[in-house]
Amino acid sequence: MDTITVETSLKTPIHQVWESWTNPKHIKQWNFFSPQWKCTNVAQQLEPGGEFSYRIEAKDGSERLDFSGVYEIVIPKEEIVYLLDDGRKVSILFSREDHETFVSQTFDADDDQDLEDQEEDWQAILDNFKKHTEAYFK
Repeated sequence: MDTITVETSLKTPIHQVWESWTNPKHIKQWNFFSPQWKCTNVAQQLEPGGEFSYRIEAKDGSERLDFSGVYEIVIPKEEIVYLLDDGRKVSILFSREDHETFVSQTFDADDDQDLEDQEEDWQAILDNFKKHTEAYFK
């Protein structure tokens, strides 16, 4: 199974980056890959063994995607690791250097989808995260 890594850096303190990444009110503002989509539902227990689910829907109602799984590792402001229901692993690392916070997300690729498309979609979500977080905590 291939893995893909997407990354970003923010000029935002790590505690605010963590807040934006983990708070459902923020997640709904950035967890989608294009302006034609929206995140309509977020449920989570942010702790090892806790479950989560996200629903992303096309704004025109034509499609919806549900993502769910179980958290394996949750270390505040450092690392989140979870398993999606289909068995794929996702790892997110947070780090701070000088005046920047770095977020690196590595995930097992879906064998049924084009690798380049997956990387573009996950990077687009991460770009939305950066845009929302930097604007909100300005």
